[in-house]
Amino acid sequence: KCDWSSDVCSSDLMEQVSMGQMPKSMYVCTSLESTDCVRPEINGYAFNSIFTECASATDTDCIESFGIRNEDGSTKLATFQRNWGVSPVYKGDKSKLIPTGHGASSWSITDGNGTSETFALVVGVNGYLDLRSGATQAKYDGFFSAIQPIKEVSGLEYNGAVANVTKRGEGYGPGWNTNFIERGCQIAENGKCGYRLPFDLEKNYVLKVRLGQPVQGWLHGRMKDANVTMTTAADNSQVVEISAKPLSIPSVYGWVKWSELPPAVKELYPVGAGGTTRGYEDFVTTDLASRTLLTKSEVAGANAIKEMNLWLPLLNDKAAAMRTFWVAQTIRGELPLESQNCVRGKGFTGVIGTNAVVYSDGPPKFDKQEQSLNYTVGASHLDSKGDLFKGYYQLNLRSDVARCLYGFGSAPIQAKIEVSSSDGTPSVATTVINEKDGWLKMTAGGFTFSTPSIKVKLSQEAPTPAPTASPTPTPSPTATAKPAAKKITISCVKG
Repeated sequence: KCDWSSDVCSSDLMEQVSMGQMPKSMYVCTSLESTDCVRPEINGYAFNSIFTECASATDTDCIESFGIRNEDGSTKLATFQRNWGVSPVYKGDKSKLIPTGHGASSWSITDGNGTSETFALVVGVNGYLDLRSGATQAKYDGFFSAIQPIKEVSGLEYNGAVANVTKRGEGYGPGWNTNFIERGCQIAENGKCGYRLPFDLEKNYVLKVRLGQPVQGWLHGRMKDANVTMTTAADNSQVVEISAKPLSIPSVYGWVKWSELPPAVKELYPVGAGGTTRGYEDFVTTDLASRTLLTKSEVAGANAIKEMNLWLPLLNDKAAAMRTFWVAQTIRGELPLESQNCVRGKGFTGVIGTNAVVYSDGPPKFDKQEQSLNYTVGASHLDSKGDLFKGYYQLNLRSDVARCLYGFGSAPIQAKIEVSSSDGTPSVATTVINEKDGWLKMTAGGFTFSTPSIKVKLSQEAPTPAPTASPTPTPSPTATAKPAAKKITISCVKG
């Protein structure tokens, strides 16, 4: 519920929450028939649906398969074990396109030597049904997926992830138990933890998901050598397959006393705010003599990049730890309005994978003057061992979208990747570019941080016109008519 006449509620609920604007009232429901969900003043439903295994060949909003792809192209499929915690968490409504939400799931894979691995999967969509507009069906705002090797451990100190409503300043926002995350669990239920284990960085993990409606926009996350295929059925449902290797990411954080912070950092956190990137309304801390801040920036956005740059000198420009991830999710943010006709209705438009700590919070910005796609990434110069940390960046762009953005024809596209450091000087990088299966795939690796800018410039040679045959000379009149000249066709092949 929200007082939509106030400035606090200037947009839909999902956007408010992401911007730190909290509604006046909020409820958690186990179904649309729950008492709190049938209040006459309800303005809409926000949902965060975690998928389980597909129950049938026609089921949607579910995980069709998960496995490891071998070098010969075959896939070793995992076996679904169970959903954790209470499942379903809430009952959805297919007629309103609100998927049923489940607990996170665990899957196992046994190799040829009989060794078994267990993985936690947190895969699903979030979205919103806006009752104010008279809409009868929800829209998916985003897709998210995370895979992590785990081992199951038991203990009374573990509690499951339960959603709740939290008081925030003048309003309310969504909250949940994060105790299990702080204890090293990827997923949890009461009395049990799916404790995070590191990935084998050379294995290619494959996730196949069925969606009740296509999800638009860009995928980003922790993926190396990513490939994405999409198939849309007649009923508008979509099957998405993502295959990629995981990445090792620096964890840049640390505790710093308030008294030791420079003024530029103190200005970020006014008296009364908590730690990094907290809003004024989150916490109240007035005892500055004993105040200590935990540096832990957000993952994406200009503020996160600026904030990390301020903290790095205080942390010796070094990661506190290195962790491995396989994450793919949609980006909030779109290309400029003039480019929307190139991406609208395309499903996933592009894929970005990087091992940077922070990066731009939208798709690459299209610079019309330079004719380039621009992106910023950031991390510490050193990993947790003190060695120089080398960057990785991958951009997959649908070929038809690239041709539309640049006004290109059907001829092959050339691309150039430029990586420059934060002061504008060029950075050495190894780049690979190719166009295959309807995607333009570009990677850059080996560059160093802290916040280098990446520019991808696309070009296309103009097609070479076919040579024109010289006009046939007019024959001199003779008494005997000559046969007509034979028509000759010349086919030219470039190169």
